[in-house]
Amino acid sequence: LERLTNPKTYESTPYPFFGLNELTRGLRKGEIVTFCAGSGIGKSQVCKVIAHHLLTTTEKKVGYIALEESLERTANSIIGLEMKKLIHLDPDFQATDEYTEAFKSTVGSGRCFLYDHWGSMDSDNLLGHIRYMAKVMDVDYVVLDHLSILVSQISDGDERRLIDNTMTKLRSLVEETNIGMILVSHLKRPEGKGHEEGASTSLAQLRGSAAIAQLSDICCGLERNGQCPDNKNKTIVRVLKNRFSGETGIACSLNYNPTTG
Repeated sequence: LERLTNPKTYESTPYPFFGLNELTRGLRKGEIVTFCAGSGIGKSQVCKVIAHHLLTTTEKKVGYIALEESLERTANSIIGLEMKKLIHLDPDFQATDEYTEAFKSTVGSGRCFLYDHWGSMDSDNLLGHIRYMAKVMDVDYVVLDHLSILVSQISDGDERRLIDNTMTKLRSLVEETNIGMILVSHLKRPEGKGHEEGASTSLAQLRGSAAIAQLSDICCGLERNGQCPDNKNKTIVRVLKNRFSGETGIACSLNYNPTTG
């Protein structure tokens, strides 16, 4: 009776996207939120916008693990969001007072921890670093971008079994440490029109294993037709699974600004 009459309280942290908050009620610790899309749709950029939002509007600590790019590229992308500038595209970029201030309010705030993988992405080693972030650095949310490249580094066994094992370990780690995890996963190419041409996303398209959908609390698909001149910068966010409230469907559309990021 005591346990039932003193239930857990769920502290939700809002996303920077109103429609996604309406369906999911925000981010929560102890949950895995998976963002999935085809190649080049903008999964990484959406995650960086969320990380920037957490760093600049809350007191939450963020761990960021980007396995496809350097630590410098990840950091400058987040700093660039604060400056409203794509730093990596500026050939004459030099650090200014504006850059220093943007650094201090984001990556240099003392609440952002980036993992420098040095080209080594052994899954057990990476899980150990996530546990360290959670237990020693008191990180609240960890972004892991992305699952497919993590398991691709393991040479033995088939991809489905490797993803099953890795997802089970990630699920256990989230339960153990009570962090919130934002996970990125690729999708299998659908029949007919591809994702890069705006094809709808579904849980059945998650690449490699059903465990990704089963062990995630929330799955969001990103859909964008990069070949359409009028809508190539418009991304639809579709909630495919929602264990928290059960609400699914199209949450919102995001309009990407190619000048500010």
